[in-house]
Formats: sequence, structure tokens, C-alpha cells
Amino acid sequence: MEYNPHRDQYWDEAALSADMQQAFDICNGCRLCYNLCPSFPALFQIVESYDDDAAQVKPAEMDLVADLCFQCKLCYMKCPYIPPHRFDLDFPRLMLRSKAIRAKKNGISRTDRFLGNPEQVGKMGQLAPGIANWSVRNTGLRRLMERIYGIDHRRHLPRFAPVRFTDWVKRHQPAQTPPMDEVDVVLFSTCTVEYHEPGIGQAALEVLRHNGIRAIVPPGQVCCGMPALDGGDIDGALARARSNVELLAPYARAGKPILALQPTCALLLKQDYPTLVESEEAKLIASKTKDVTEYLAEAMRRGKLKKEFQSSPGEVTYHLSCHTKAQGLKRAAKDLLEAIDGCDVEMVERCAGIDGTWGLKAAYYDESIKVSAKLTERFQERHATHACSDCALAGLQIETVTDKEPVHPVEILARSYGLLGGGAS
Repeated sequence: MEYNPHRDQYWDEAALSADMQQAFDICNGCRLCYNLCPSFPALFQIVESYDDDAAQVKPAEMDLVADLCFQCKLCYMKCPYIPPHRFDLDFPRLMLRSKAIRAKKNGISRTDRFLGNPEQVGKMGQLAPGIANWSVRNTGLRRLMERIYGIDHRRHLPRFAPVRFTDWVKRHQPAQTPPMDEVDVVLFSTCTVEYHEPGIGQAALEVLRHNGIRAIVPPGQVCCGMPALDGGDIDGALARARSNVELLAPYARAGKPILALQPTCALLLKQDYPTLVESEEAKLIASKTKDVTEYLAEAMRRGKLKKEFQSSPGEVTYHLSCHTKAQGLKRAAKDLLEAIDGCDVEMVERCAGIDGTWGLKAAYYDESIKVSAKLTERFQERHATHACSDCALAGLQIETVTDKEPVHPVEILARSYGLLGGGAS
């Protein structure tokens, strides 16, 4: 099967149809993923309607299954047929290929073009964040937004910060870029932190500084490219990936860890940049990229993090996001939080059903809420505890259902150190 957009076979519709039929046949015979995303129940039902003959599945039915995949990556972790198996099955990437071919053939939809350009949305919101935040809470305007852009009016949307993260960095760090030998780590801040949640970046910088780790936020970063990929915009994703590789390559060559502040971005840099960019620099960046919780947990295990905390958050309900699990980081944030005296962590390993842009769309909102039901139910049951997630999009899902906004683990760590105003509440 072909997953590289630089190869002609990737764009061949007949080749895609054959690969989809093979994948449908494999998945229908295996069914380990029956209880994951909505793609699989739909796939099984379709193939069963043809007496288990996947070769009869029609193109529109293949499109339906692809559109129900929201790239949580859980099936890839469970699948026994992933590369290097001879079946060479990477279901999420195959579904992205389907969307890319349709986008190239039919054009990118208005919804996907809007959601696939978070920099533009962020810059628009930053022009007047107060008005922008009022508009995303106004029912009438949200219904209008749903009609125009296909974003469900019931979905809680990210608020725009009054100050962009990079603007905050400019005011709090030296104007001159320090020499490479004075840099320990590099932050890949992500669109979420840049426009909506600068507190995550501030907390990360403060925690690193408090522990004697010298961090830099290189100017000129752009979106990792995942929102564009979600909508089939391969060119948009490639352009962003190439730009980030060019920016980050000098630091990777110097051996500096690149710390991504959101798990989806970390996963993309680690797993997809080598394929998207096809360069030694991209491979090197992938090898040097770490999720910020991954890096801090490793530092803690080596005894490199201080354990003198001024306060404790007490009970924390922590959501382990799918893209954190896909990086193999099942315990990183939990270990960090439990290093705080008196911190009792309950970890919830359930999908939020909002990965990428899928859960924002009106067409999938109800299905998204259904997927996340077991996750949000647990947060409702533990409403009095501190809510925590390393994924801001997953946090939106939790907030939509429970009206409680989760914070990132690094924010709890910073508050417990007394770096962000004291208490962890």
C-alpha cells in the first residue's frame, strides 16, 4: 500500500481503490478495532452487506468510511498488520490518502479550507480578541458560522488570548538569539499555544528555567500541518512542514531536543515529517522531537527536576490523549504530577473523539460526543477535582460536556512550584 504523497501511485484512483478493498478485507476479517472510531462499524456493516466480499464495496462507501476516521491512531497501535508486515496496513494514513485524492479532484471544501488554516484564524481573532471571544459564544453568530463554515454551533471553541505567545516571549526573553552552546532545548509552540493557550508555553518556559534548562522559542514557526492534512490539503501540509524543517534543522543538527507543546504536533513531527519532506533534516528533527511531558518526565527520572513544591493540586483527573498514547507516553504526565507531594492522579484512557478538525464539524458533532461519552462521564463524576489533559482539543470536548476547562500538566507543575501565582487551582 502507498502512503507517500511524493509517489505517483499515491494519487492513482485505481490503486487507491485496490488498496482500500484490501484494507477492508483485512479489517473485516480481524475486527480487533470494532470498538474504536466510527469507521470500523461502518466498514463491517458495508462489507457484510456484500456477503463479506470487500471487492464489491463501492467508491462512495469507501469515502464514507474514510470520512468517519478522525486520525486518533488507536487502530494503528492495536493492528497486527502494520508495516513491516506483508499486508503493510496503515489504516489512518490510507484514509488520509482517500481524502487527499478527493480534495485534489473536487477541490478542498470551505469547511476544510477554514479549519486547515489555523494561522489565519488565529491572526483574525488576534485583531480584536474581546470581540472574537464574544462572537464564538453568541448563539446567533454561531449558527451563522455553522451554515457558512460547517462548524457545529454547540461546540465550545478555543478562546483567543489577549497576547500571542510569541509576543509574550519577545517581552520576557533577550532580543538577541543566544549562541547555540547556550541553548539546551527548543520549544515548538504550536498554533494552540500561539493564539489560544499561551499559558501552556509560559508554564513550560518557567518550569524549564526553574530547573536550570535553557530554552528558546525560535521565531517564524508555522502550524505543524495536521489541520491541512485532515482536509486533504497535502500542498498546505507540505509547505508548512518544509518551513518548520528549515527553521528547526540547525537546532536538530546541534543535538538540541525539540519540545512540542501539543501531542498531535509532536506526533506529526516524529512520524510524518520524514515522509512529507523526504530529507535527512526532517529525519533528524523527527529523532530529536519530544513531547514536553516526555522530556520533563525523563529529566525527573534522571533526578534533574527539583521536587521542592510550594503547593499541591490534590486530586487530579488526567486525560491521556490518543496522540500521547500513540507516542508511547502512557505514564509521562502521570509520573510528573505524582512527583508533587499530595497529588493523587486518576488517569482516564478514553478517546475524546475530536482529534484534528473532525469533531468540530457539524456533520460529526453528535458522533464525536458519542465517542467521548465514557471520557466525559468520568470527568463529570469527578467534577470537584482538577481537570487535566495534555491535548487542548481533547480539553475542548471535556469542557463542552462538563463546562470545566482542563489545564495542561505543565501548568499544574508550574503552579505547584509557585511560578504562576502560587496555588495549583
